[in-house]
Amino acid sequence: MNIGLLGYGTVGRTVAELLDERDCGIRIRHILRRPGHADGPLMTDSFEAVLNDPEVTCIVEALPGRDPALSYIRAALAAGKHVVTSNKAAVAADLKGLAELARANNVSLLFEASCGGGMHWVEMIKKTARFNEVSDVSGILNGTCNYMLDHMERSGLSFEEALARAQALGYAEADPTADITGADVRNKAIISASLAYRTPVVSDIPTAGIVGVTRGIIAAARERGRSLRLMMLSERRGDRYAVGIVPVLLSQDEIAAHVHDNLNYGRITGDVVGALSIVGQGAGGRPTADAMIQDLISLGRGETGRPVLDRPLTYDPALLCGTGHFPDEVLPGRPLAELIEIARQKQSFLAFEPQATE
Repeated sequence: MNIGLLGYGTVGRTVAELLDERDCGIRIRHILRRPGHADGPLMTDSFEAVLNDPEVTCIVEALPGRDPALSYIRAALAAGKHVVTSNKAAVAADLKGLAELARANNVSLLFEASCGGGMHWVEMIKKTARFNEVSDVSGILNGTCNYMLDHMERSGLSFEEALARAQALGYAEADPTADITGADVRNKAIISASLAYRTPVVSDIPTAGIVGVTRGIIAAARERGRSLRLMMLSERRGDRYAVGIVPVLLSQDEIAAHVHDNLNYGRITGDVVGALSIVGQGAGGRPTADAMIQDLISLGRGETGRPVLDRPLTYDPALLCGTGHFPDEVLPGRPLAELIEIARQKQSFLAFEPQATE
């Protein structure tokens, strides 16, 4: 199989290196780079040159940010080429439209690397949802925030110290805004819940990040036997669903409370299989590249993949309720969406304790 690789940053470069190291029948025909940087073998700064090569059957998209990646993905699908992408922002922005475009052109759209990295979270959701009725899906889907919260708890670091250490280790970008505000998890939550419930999830889901968390807040939680983790939460009941992103107070008997360092965690519940959990590396060059190459190997074996979003469910934020813990007050029995709005108005940190589901 011949591919066109878009992007040569950490992930794109690692994909190229791994494919060079191990012969799995996948050959790179072109590597798209920014103008002025296409100075190596196979490299070009023309997307059209990659797209119009009849020998290229799959576009492997590893660019940063939503644009121009989204337009490149659309163009590739419309041209009858398979797409493998790691771009959570692009996939989350138009999952339904991309799925329809792939189906109309009889090609595959695969994005294991967009969510959960090397954890194979997307595949786990897809396989569960194709036979089970999924009632909930949740997870720790940002390694930066998990590392920070974990080491604020276990090492007594301040927010600033934890962030600096995460950046030094390569877990956090120089600009960590998307991570610490929850925007990164929001994209992954849209993808995860859409696949789990087989419906296009709304984009403006309630989101609260970890900005404002202090050692004192984490120490107080620890005294109550709780650990704090930034999580995606979602539930489905009948034809209604809810999704949210928020720092969650976890009891010590929950698996998520013991997910350390920069690891990711996912949990999904099906009516037949029951609860399934997975822990693994959710980011980084090699885990993400592995996820992309796994998708390519699936294509090479003739396996097709397109998201199934065939259910018109209704978004109902009242399905996610619990207690909101603010630095100055505790508000029990409130919808998460309401608590996040209160936190926004107060410009305050929020820790959420979900109420037990029926």
